[in-house]
Amino acid sequence: MGAVEGVLDGLLSGADQAMVNAFTTGFRVAQAKAAIDKSLSDPTGAAAALESAQVVALGILVREAMQPAQFEVIYRPFATVLPGPGYRPAAPIDQQIAGFLRRLPTLKGEPEAEVSTVAKALSERPKTAAAPAAGGVPVVAAPAGLDPSANYAAAWKQVITTANQTGRTQAFRAMQDSAEQAAPHDGLGIVGFAGVAAGAIFMRDVLQVEKVLLLYEPFAGVFPYESLA
Repeated sequence: MGAVEGVLDGLLSGADQAMVNAFTTGFRVAQAKAAIDKSLSDPTGAAAALESAQVVALGILVREAMQPAQFEVIYRPFATVLPGPGYRPAAPIDQQIAGFLRRLPTLKGEPEAEVSTVAKALSERPKTAAAPAAGGVPVVAAPAGLDPSANYAAAWKQVITTANQTGRTQAFRAMQDSAEQAAPHDGLGIVGFAGVAAGAIFMRDVLQVEKVLLLYEPFAGVFPYESLA
């Protein structure tokens, strides 16, 4: 994302300044902030969402000058819930899973390391800061809604419960096993996460899309969910 935002910065230097200003200051920004605040009560999350929306808007502004793959990276935070230019409906579940299983063995080098890094961020609880000395500044805990590992664990628990309730546990476990076998077994710790992602895809028809995307997240930067077919 950082590299693509660098490309975006270069393109914006030649864009109409009035258009750029419209997406970064003034009435349009106030409108976007008001809309986001209705859905996200936490100020930190709302600020991050507003920044992401501004980046996407600027990407749309110079989309014709960007490579399609670059624009897809910029637009990805909204691609599934707010389909953008060039949107294609998600492939059937069996095709998505087949595409995921086909790509897993190709993970090597930097892409695999990226998957591992994101997976760890989603599975490890934030480290608790040491208590301040007497008279020091108190430590403010991060908002619960922004705890990635807690959200990830809760989403996975919901998937398991839903599979049991819908009588699909056996097939669900089979999808997990297939993904775990296809993933690289080289010590980077992504095998279990591959099973989680495959399980989420398998259950996508009875889950909120944000749960599916969260559980697929470790692999999203390497092969975006929207590209599975």
